[in-house]
Amino acid sequence: MKIIVLNGSPKGIESATMQYILYIQKKFPQHELKILNIAQQIKKLEKNEEKFQEIIEDVKNSNGIIWGFPLYVMLVPSQYKRFIELITERHKEEAFKNKYTAVLATSIHFYDHTAINYMNAICDDLEMKYIGSFSADMFDLMIPNKRKQLILYAENLFYTIENKLPTSRKNLPLIKQPFEYIPGKLEKEEGKIETLGKKVLIITDSVDQNTNLGRMIQRFQNCFSTKVEVVNIYDLDIKSGCLGCIQCGYDNICVYKDKDEFTEFWSIKLESADILVFAGNIVDRYLS
Repeated sequence: MKIIVLNGSPKGIESATMQYILYIQKKFPQHELKILNIAQQIKKLEKNEEKFQEIIEDVKNSNGIIWGFPLYVMLVPSQYKRFIELITERHKEEAFKNKYTAVLATSIHFYDHTAINYMNAICDDLEMKYIGSFSADMFDLMIPNKRKQLILYAENLFYTIENKLPTSRKNLPLIKQPFEYIPGKLEKEEGKIETLGKKVLIITDSVDQNTNLGRMIQRFQNCFSTKVEVVNIYDLDIKSGCLGCIQCGYDNICVYKDKDEFTEFWSIKLESADILVFAGNIVDRYLS
């Protein structure tokens, strides 16, 4: 069988997650596991639709899909999230429909269930046949008993696909209910909220003040007696998502320090704020 592995690690084939995939390949040489480094080349996939289509063709021609990714902060890496958004933006859902699929994640088991539940829901939304997940610690591959569990996971995956076993859907379909938010009249000045010297910061990715989100942000701002600052992340120079390089693990300094505006924004704006408000649209099942 041909299994496509959609690699969500920005490190590509060198990632710890892909070592689990390579171990499965070693133990099951009769099957082909083709690794596509999605997160590592996300900018190219955004700009080059031909490259994106090549991945879609691989998905179409496969017997099954493994979503493999590391877990840095509670969800899949941002580059992987962007790829999932591109699937719907470019109307390629049909390529995934009825494909058998499973999830393999590596982490320190901190909110890994959040990312796995998210991916389960995405697979359901794409009408895939979700088999299950394997959530490994970063060093589980070094432990004999954990390797046995990984083999059982792979055996179940291959057996289910080969025998075309039925799967069940866990998440109800999304129902979009379009509405228009029209702010009510502002209360009198004396009815506005006093911040009592606290700094309120709104962080958003809204680019249009005439959308529901844009109007909500304006209305929220006007609820306060003092000026509330809004920062749009599109106005910041952010080079990339987390690379998983672990440079910050040595000295708590990001490898991008002084290379873009994020570190300065964090230390000057975010750390000095008393109240943070994140205002964004839900894209698929999470903030973009």
